[in-house]
Amino acid sequence: MERLLECVIEGLEAKTDFKSRWCEKFNENCKEYLYNYGDQKKDCGYSCEYCDKYRWIIDRAKHYEEKLGISWKEILSSWEDDRHYWFMNYYNESDQPLIESDDVFVFENLQELYEKCGNEFICPACKGISTNPYECNSGKMIHGKCCDWKSYGFFQFDLAYVYVKSEKKGNKIFKPVKLYKETCKS
Repeated sequence: MERLLECVIEGLEAKTDFKSRWCEKFNENCKEYLYNYGDQKKDCGYSCEYCDKYRWIIDRAKHYEEKLGISWKEILSSWEDDRHYWFMNYYNESDQPLIESDDVFVFENLQELYEKCGNEFICPACKGISTNPYECNSGKMIHGKCCDWKSYGFFQFDLAYVYVKSEKKGNKIFKPVKLYKETCKS
């Protein structure tokens, strides 16, 4: 949480980004509100893009805590361990979806993930069956070449989000055939 908070405060203090992103009323008291927001749910009462994103991140981590039974601080720490670029781009609905979404699946551990997902995945581009959940190897031709669609590419659609509680990690993958067949039966 410290690293994230430092990035937010740095952006608010530097005021070198788009003016709409930072708050003209930012002061030392705001730092305290930000630091305590996760525990007290109180803020300074102002709205700016940096603080709104910070509150969204904390609120989303708390949503994960409620749904998964894992401390929101542990969730946030895991996200921060994985973050290697600007927080404003890293945190978003696609990469930290609501747990109750239709294409979100939670597993206790990796073994359960492997058992329930199997080894066949539906490529969103060619609709072929890939044995790799991240890179299409279906062999289907699309636009005159063998499909090589990536789940982590620029265009991300029609994917599943899997979260493994023991690892405190989530990831976007091609939709597992086995999981979707079971979902359709119920």
